[in-house]
Amino acid sequence: MKFFSRLSIQSKLMLMLLAVSIASILVISYVGYTSGKEAILENIYYQITELRNSRARQVQSYFNYVQNHAITLAEDPTVIEATVSFTDSFNQLENEEVSSNMISELWRFYEKEFIPRLQMNVDGNPTVLSYFPKENIARYLQYHYLVKNPYDVDNKSRLDMAQDGSKYSEIHQNFHKFFRSITTRFDYRNLFLVDSETGNIVYSVHKDTGFATSFKDGPYAYSGAANLFETLQNNRERGAFEVIDFTSFRPSYGQPVAFIGSPIFQQSNLVGILLLQLPVNEINRIMTGNFQWKKDGLGKTGETILVGSDYLMRSQSRFLVENPDTYFKELKKQNISDRIIQRIKENNSPILLQEVKTNSIEKALKGEEGLGILDDYRGVSSLVAYAPLKLSDNLDWVILSKIYVSEAFEPIQIFGKRVLVTSAILVPIVTILSLFLSRRLVMPIYRLISGTKKITSGQSNVVVTVPSDDEFCQLAGAFNKMARTIDEEKEALEEQIRKNDALLLKTLPAPIVKRLKQGEEKIADKFPHVTVLSANIVGFDEQCDLMSAEEAVGLLNDIISAFDDAAQRHDVEKISTVGTSYLAASGLFVPRLDRDKAVIELGLEMLRIVRAFSQEKHLKFEIRIGIYSGEVIGGLLGKQKFIYNLIGNTAKVARFLMIVNSVEGKPNSILISQNLYEPLQEFYQFFKMGEIDIPSQGKMAVWLLSDGSHKK
Repeated sequence: MKFFSRLSIQSKLMLMLLAVSIASILVISYVGYTSGKEAILENIYYQITELRNSRARQVQSYFNYVQNHAITLAEDPTVIEATVSFTDSFNQLENEEVSSNMISELWRFYEKEFIPRLQMNVDGNPTVLSYFPKENIARYLQYHYLVKNPYDVDNKSRLDMAQDGSKYSEIHQNFHKFFRSITTRFDYRNLFLVDSETGNIVYSVHKDTGFATSFKDGPYAYSGAANLFETLQNNRERGAFEVIDFTSFRPSYGQPVAFIGSPIFQQSNLVGILLLQLPVNEINRIMTGNFQWKKDGLGKTGETILVGSDYLMRSQSRFLVENPDTYFKELKKQNISDRIIQRIKENNSPILLQEVKTNSIEKALKGEEGLGILDDYRGVSSLVAYAPLKLSDNLDWVILSKIYVSEAFEPIQIFGKRVLVTSAILVPIVTILSLFLSRRLVMPIYRLISGTKKITSGQSNVVVTVPSDDEFCQLAGAFNKMARTIDEEKEALEEQIRKNDALLLKTLPAPIVKRLKQGEEKIADKFPHVTVLSANIVGFDEQCDLMSAEEAVGLLNDIISAFDDAAQRHDVEKISTVGTSYLAASGLFVPRLDRDKAVIELGLEMLRIVRAFSQEKHLKFEIRIGIYSGEVIGGLLGKQKFIYNLIGNTAKVARFLMIVNSVEGKPNSILISQNLYEPLQEFYQFFKMGEIDIPSQGKMAVWLLSDGSHKK
């Protein structure tokens, strides 16, 4: 505050303008930032929530569709007929010969084709013995439909009929195209017909190592498909439906597979189980929006994923698709094992491999639905909308939509950067404008200050002009009025000073007046060579009784004024006037060699003045003068009323000579001492009066001088 108080008004105004402007920018920016952030947050929450709900509805719709399709297929007469035919022809193969050569070739198929591919997707070291079929029928059919199938492993379904001449192959030729078209048209990965009594897979569209094996005692009796078969076998309700979650299915080389099944009834008899093997492709297509995340408004980092109750992913990761290098680097940072990372790379999918155990997943698995800013499965802070997704009694998933916080708030961050840039541009502009405006605002003040300084320096007629019609104009008007008043008062004061000076000069010697004006309070000087004249108009007081007061005072004033004029002409200093007494001196303030002669000349003129006035007024009064020369002391006396007077022996002797002249001398004469007679005798004709006893001087000769005593 002390620093602020020391600043000029212009600086204060500029700082206040800057403070208000910057504060306004900050407030507007803060309000805009927070409002924008809230609006963006609300909009993105709405968007990801709507997307989550939409994807959930699509997944539910897909499973409902597959459910209805499975039930419909199970009730289809062609499927019922095919199931019965395949079961009967399958059982007829029990006595077919399986040679050692067939077994060897089948073994090599497992060893060369199946095990290497399976090994990439499962832990441990799978062996042929663990998966090699033990039943004769399974070996027979796998030999003809796998080993002798001319198509590669991924296209075994293209074989319509094996060349073994069996009834089974004839039936296979009759129904295989129908079932193959179903899997192709509805994008099922496989379709199984299972004997409801034995659990034998009597038919499958895509031939793999599970074909012709039993879900009851075969190598895959503990798979998810086997569990689904057992559930449906025990249910025995027409139109029943069951689904099994994605699990690693070994006949599909350990790939994640989900199964949907429905029982097949011929009239009231359960003749088989229909199993549809669901691929992840359709679910991935739904969850990724057909891999068009940006078109769904998910920007660069948004996605929707499914997670199972085991915390493993059930859908594809966007980051694996779009930026796999970064994706795998982040997996390593999360301490995921190299084996899992390698399997994700080989499968190009994190399904059933990547664990997603976050707060949002935990809450959703508890049945909660919500929104929040939470870490995603990559450990990145994201806006997340999560909810449980129940597809069946034993299929509880979690669906969540998310987008990175950094991307979600990118517009507001851009806004913040723009605000900073704009502020960086605006602050200098505001500073310049503040400087300009403050200068404009205080310019009248500067003019008033300049006018005040002029008045202070003694200038008069100061006028301040302000080119506006506001409070400053009013202030300037008041200042100009004050200046005129001061000027007038100054002139009046100067006039009064002049009058006072004139009055003082009439009362006091000019040098004394000057010293008095300079502030001297005690004025006293000793002068070594001064000639003093002391005069008194004798008989004037008696004549006053014959005149009015005005006439008496006027006459005396005229006589004294004539004395003053004469003293000025002879350069003799008037000292004082008291009544009819007059005191003057020469050589007092300015040393003079002719001071004695100047005083004599003044005295002679005073004689003529008095004679002239007495004759003119026909009055009887005369003047008697005493003159003496020597050392005197001059000083200013009085406090309220000043008088400059001479004291000391010289002034005393001059007054004494005037008194003696008044008593013993002649009318209208001058009485001088011996010390004046000697230097002046050659200029004037003196008349010796004799000797008188002068106080403190003793006997002294004195001389009379009257008008007309000049020597020719």
